[in-house]
Amino acid sequence: MDQKKIGNFLRDLRKSNGFTQEQVAERLGTSSRTISRWETGAYMPDISLLVTIAEMYDVDVREIIDGERKKENMNSEVKEVAVKMADYSTMEKKNMLKWIKLMSIASFIVSLCVIVLNWIRTFGVMKTATTDMAGKIFFAKCMDANSILAYILLAFSVAVMLYASGKLKQIEQSKVGATVIKIIVVVAVGLAVFAMIQAFGGNNYYFIDVNSIIG
Repeated sequence: MDQKKIGNFLRDLRKSNGFTQEQVAERLGTSSRTISRWETGAYMPDISLLVTIAEMYDVDVREIIDGERKKENMNSEVKEVAVKMADYSTMEKKNMLKWIKLMSIASFIVSLCVIVLNWIRTFGVMKTATTDMAGKIFFAKCMDANSILAYILLAFSVAVMLYASGKLKQIEQSKVGATVIKIIVVVAVGLAVFAMIQAFGGNNYYFIDVNSIIG
């Protein structure tokens, strides 16, 4: 038990309530000199007066004994816990974003490899075709269902990487950036629909059987 701390607490309570030492002494039936000794920590109030003092200052007896308000202390502890929880949440979010970023990079590499390999294969097929058929073959192979899905996956991977790095929000705040994102979304949806048509309809839309040329 810290007598000086209790004395400071009693002094602060008296002042916050607008009482003088004489007024407190009168209420408690003692002298102002005794009140002064309590507030300096030289003496402690008699145990029989603690309840009366607590009621007068509207505090708990335990608060007087501890020399501090429990509510204020509790609020401080709650705030400290809240800060720690916020830090923990931020750390978890960073770890999650880091994992998402790594996955998006892997997805970007895979989709890019698929696109490049498909183009290489397409150029190889074009060498065996006539000049007027080369363009159709290139369009047919670079815009088939698998290629379109690879393009969408590539764009999605880039978007996720930007999100994980916190740059996507900056782009969205720009008027031009927001417009570009909307256009990309519309194009991606259109390509996705076209890919579904290709998957169910084959290559009939190009009026050419590319598979027969690949042989």
